[in-house]
Amino acid sequence: MKFIKEQKPMTKKTPDWLSIGPDAATVKLSRPTVLNGVKQDTLVLRTPTVGDLRAAAKRSKDDTEEQDIFLFAALAECAPGDIERLCVRDYNRVKESYFRLVSEDDGSGTEAGSPAAGD
Repeated sequence: MKFIKEQKPMTKKTPDWLSIGPDAATVKLSRPTVLNGVKQDTLVLRTPTVGDLRAAAKRSKDDTEEQDIFLFAALAECAPGDIERLCVRDYNRVKESYFRLVSEDDGSGTEAGSPAAGD
C-alpha cells in the first residue's frame, strides 16, 4: 500500500509493549490517552480487511498521513481525532504494530521479512 510507509526495519523480537494474536495487536501505550471518551493505557488494532485499505485510500488521495490515521482509527474502532491526539511515541507504536500484524510469519515466531518486500 503506498500510503503507509514503514519508518524502519522491523526487529525480530516482539517489543514488550506489543502483543500480537491471529486477529489483533494490543499496543501498550507509553501514557494513558482518551479513546472513545474513555482513558485507556492500551489500544487494540484488529486485522485489516481489503475494504479497510480501500476506504482509507479513498479518504484522501493526496494526504498519506490522513489515510494512515483513518485506517488506524478504523482498526482501533475509535475516532480519527483519537489517533491524532496520541503522542508521537505511541503513534509510532501503532504504526509498527500495524506492520507486524499484516506481515507474514515463517512459523518460527519471528517475522519472515518486511511487508514491503513483495511490492
